[in-house]
Amino acid sequence: MKIAHFPRSIVLLAVVLILLSVFAKSVKSQQDPIYTQYLTNLLSIQPAYAGISGVLTINALSRAQWVGWEGAPNSNTFTMHFPMKSFNVGLGLSIVNDKWGPILQNGLYADYAYRIILKPRQYLALGIKAGFNTYHARFTDLELNDPLDPSFAQNVDFKMLPNVGFGVLWHSDIFFLGISMPKLFKNNIVDDSDKKVYREVLHAYAMGGYVFSVADNVKLKPTALFRWSEQTPSYIDLAANILLYERVWFGATYRLKNSYALSFQFNVNSQLRFGYSFDLTTFHQNMINSGTHEFTINYEFHNTKRAKRYTARYF
Repeated sequence: MKIAHFPRSIVLLAVVLILLSVFAKSVKSQQDPIYTQYLTNLLSIQPAYAGISGVLTINALSRAQWVGWEGAPNSNTFTMHFPMKSFNVGLGLSIVNDKWGPILQNGLYADYAYRIILKPRQYLALGIKAGFNTYHARFTDLELNDPLDPSFAQNVDFKMLPNVGFGVLWHSDIFFLGISMPKLFKNNIVDDSDKKVYREVLHAYAMGGYVFSVADNVKLKPTALFRWSEQTPSYIDLAANILLYERVWFGATYRLKNSYALSFQFNVNSQLRFGYSFDLTTFHQNMINSGTHEFTINYEFHNTKRAKRYTARYF
C-alpha cells in the first residue's frame, strides 16, 4: 500500500487544527466517558464509523480512571459493527456502562452509516445514532458534611433518556477527518420527587489523523481529537503513534491542560488486537491516585464471504 508523502499529511492535519479552533470554547462536568484509545472505540462517538473495516468487527474497552481515588470514574464499552452486502451501508451497536461516584449510566445505541465513493478507496460516510441512556444516582448513600443538604435528599432511581445523534467522516486507507454530535436531545434528569437535578448537555467532536511512512516497516500516525460540551471544560487530545512491521503500535497522547498518556497495541494477527494505555493527570497535583488504566481488545471476522476491507487496520 502506498503511504502519503509528508506535505499532504501536513495539509490534512492543518485542516484538523482549523476545525478544532472553530469548535473550541472553554465552557463546568463531563457527562460522557472520555477515552485515551478512542480510535479502537470510535463508534461510541462517531456513527459514520459503522462498517468502515468491511467486516464484522467487535471491540471491548475497559477504563479505570484515577485508580485509588474514591468515587473515580469507571467506564466499560462494547461496540460491534459490520457492512451490509453492498458495503455502502454499515450498521453498528454500542453498549456503554459508566460509573462515577454515586452515579451510574448505561447506554444502548444503534448506528447506521452510508458511504459515498469520492474516488477509488476514498469515501464520505454519513451516520446517524439512536438509542437511550438509563440514569441512576444514589445521592442518599453519600457521606455529607451537611446531612440536611436538600441537593442530595432524593435519589434518582431509574430514568430512561432517549436520544439521537449524527456524524460525518471522510476517510481512505491512510487518513480520516470527521465531526460528530452523538446526542442532540438535552433531557432533563429529575429525582424521586420530580425535582430537576440537572440537564443533559450537548457534546460535539472533531477528529482527524494521517498515516505515512518514515522508513522501511515503520509508519507514523499523528491524530487529533477535540471534545466540546456545554458547561464543561473542552479537551484536545494530540497523539502520535508508531507502527513497526505492521504488528506493534506504541505512542503517546497529550490532553491539553489535563493529562498525558503512553499507549501500546499488539496485533496478534490480522484479526486479533490487544491494547493498553496508562494516563497521569497534569492538574490537581494533590489529588492522590495511581493513574488511569485502559484496556482494549478488538477482533475482526475475516472468514466471511463478504470480507472486504475499506481501510487497513490503522484506525
